[in-house]
Amino acid sequence: MTVIYRETGQFKTTYASDQQLFPILQDRVFVIGFLVFAFGVLPFIGTEYLFLAIIIPFLILSLAAIGLNILVGYCGQVSLGTGAFMSIGAYSAYNLAVRVPDLNLLVVFILAGVFATIVGVLFGIPSLRIKGFYLAVATLAAQFFVDWLFARVKWFTNDSSSGSVSAPPLAIFGQPIETPVERSGAHGWPRATWTWPRR
Repeated sequence: MTVIYRETGQFKTTYASDQQLFPILQDRVFVIGFLVFAFGVLPFIGTEYLFLAIIIPFLILSLAAIGLNILVGYCGQVSLGTGAFMSIGAYSAYNLAVRVPDLNLLVVFILAGVFATIVGVLFGIPSLRIKGFYLAVATLAAQFFVDWLFARVKWFTNDSSSGSVSAPPLAIFGQPIETPVERSGAHGWPRATWTWPRR
């Protein structure tokens, strides 16, 4: 593998080239090719199963991984509550879409992020004076509390007996989002206002 993937001869002569996100030429070519395939080919050849079972969950979990990478990888803070804050944003978006159906989907996403931020601050302020293992325990407490809250308070799931939710019809600027390709945003600009399948 080292014969195929070689960094030899790729010298960084400036600080900018040394600090690039993908400083190795092969990485840049691969990422560009992957993006062209993901946005230019996959929406036309992907099946509904591929989008619903693989691509959409992959995108959701990728967002969680990016957030955790920023917190742990760049800031050095150990967090075990990433799922809690992500679920707060998700349930906030769901409840805003269900309870305020005329609200634009972009506004729903922004407000959901604001709610997740507020809850993060509420858990973060008492944790300002702790670090390391104790910070990890505090974020784990947030994880358990939020999990308990969503499981016990039925208002958050719109009185769903199973605890799982299905978003109401979605649309952005009057354009409905109905197919899995539109929901993943892989086919150009996502056509939007909440339109995920109903239960």
